[in-house]
Amino acid sequence: MVALDCVVIGYNSGDFDDYRLMCERAGADSPEMQIYRKEHMVVDGAPMSWMDAFSVLRARTSGRRDRYHVGEVYNLASLYLCSNLRRHGLRADSVSLFDAEQDRLIELLATGPAVVAVTTTFYVNILPVLPIVELVRAHSPGSHIVVGGPLIDNLCRDGVTEQAGDFLSAIGADSYVQESQGEGALVALCQAVRSGGDLNAVDNLIRCPGGRWEISRRRPENNDMDACSIDWAGFDPRSIGPTAQMRTARSCAFKCSFCDYPSRAGALTSASIGTVMRELRQLTEIGVRNVVFVDDTFNVPPKRFKQLCQMMIDEKFDLNWYSYFRCSNARDEEAFDLAAASGCRGVFLGIESGDDTVLRSMQKKAQDDQYRTGIRRLKERGITTFASVLVGFPTETERTVRNTIDFLNETAPDFWRAQAWWANPRSPVYLNTELYGIRGEGYSWSHSTMTSAEAAAQTDVMFDQVTESIWLPLYDFDFWSLPYLQGKGLNTEQLKPLLRISQKIMSRRDRGAPPEELRALEADFASGVAALDMAAARFAL
Repeated sequence: MVALDCVVIGYNSGDFDDYRLMCERAGADSPEMQIYRKEHMVVDGAPMSWMDAFSVLRARTSGRRDRYHVGEVYNLASLYLCSNLRRHGLRADSVSLFDAEQDRLIELLATGPAVVAVTTTFYVNILPVLPIVELVRAHSPGSHIVVGGPLIDNLCRDGVTEQAGDFLSAIGADSYVQESQGEGALVALCQAVRSGGDLNAVDNLIRCPGGRWEISRRRPENNDMDACSIDWAGFDPRSIGPTAQMRTARSCAFKCSFCDYPSRAGALTSASIGTVMRELRQLTEIGVRNVVFVDDTFNVPPKRFKQLCQMMIDEKFDLNWYSYFRCSNARDEEAFDLAAASGCRGVFLGIESGDDTVLRSMQKKAQDDQYRTGIRRLKERGITTFASVLVGFPTETERTVRNTIDFLNETAPDFWRAQAWWANPRSPVYLNTELYGIRGEGYSWSHSTMTSAEAAAQTDVMFDQVTESIWLPLYDFDFWSLPYLQGKGLNTEQLKPLLRISQKIMSRRDRGAPPEELRALEADFASGVAALDMAAARFAL
């Protein structure tokens, strides 16, 4: 195998038992523990994620060791970076899911790649990065390891403080990219390492030569989305599979007060309709049937959204697609008609609250009646709806939670999930800490109308009282498992009964149900899983 200039490593889902212990240490009344209780199953006395429980039970029926995991949908960040490196004449390859593809990663490391790049798109702490760096050091000690992405951007937002330096030292990489985009920095780093060039000339790079942290010139990147689009023809169709993610825009047009993403990602930037068409054409040619658009607001601006839908109709792609969707910006029947006709099968709705007071505090630029109209129009067209809710944002009270419960029961989205507000101190709401009486951050906070422990308790209340919609687990599941499982032959209507049983198991378990009742419910779940006819998974237990 030819020596590579760069290997890009995607996501590490981590060890579920480590996650369990972390939640337990947070305390019985913590939001972390509340989330954990509502996303895990127990098989043979062992707690595990919903999807792992599903996989173990499937294996008993099929005789195969299939590990079903949403990470089988190839990690988009690793594909994007790999494609961009190749465009610049660099030899690059990637792995999607670290913990499932270590054998393949070790084969790539055997080539002695000049650089190994670790993405951190979904990480909120350094723990998932540590085993990646350790494995790379063991199998390719000469490789230059670089870590970049949101985790590094967040750790070093105020510079390399003493605490940030400690975290970077613990990770143990050779360098770190601090830039919300970073693809230009990775190309420059790979070129410098390959040629023996000066690493100080690489922008947005953090290193620690001689035991002292140094940051190279800060230069914000503004990469052209057309020029950096993915060349899907360069990837093995067997690795991509029937479901793929793609993006058509970067950043978000809105400034919700709980989110700092727009300030990190810059102005909303879009790829041209022609570029989107080319990528979709390539995807259909390699056998993709389900596309997940990861744009934060896929249907914004409305005019472009209609053009995208019409393009997909005109090109007769016959794809099923899923996306984030903003009800308040789909203001006419035509937008919903075009979405359905172009293949929209499911949407993630960032509802956040069913109470107008809380929505105003969030600066959602949306109202309860707009959500109701949007959900009704989507359901009329057979489009699966998932409502995501935050509990405990400033101005939240038991009354506003009650309004959200009523909203969910009255609108009845197919799926829903609520979780306590994660207080991001870099989000716009922290400009008003005195107004709202905000103290603390993360999952340990209080404000004038609620505490994080109360938010966790109210989330449990919602779990029991929202009866017209089905709860979705979070850990390695979420809404994006729906298109993944669709690609494996498990459609939404087949999935719903299993999720209803698992929701009942979680509810009865929390209420201290007798062991025999839980065993009966678990047997029902196992029987439902065994009855399915599904395609094999790419990963193994």
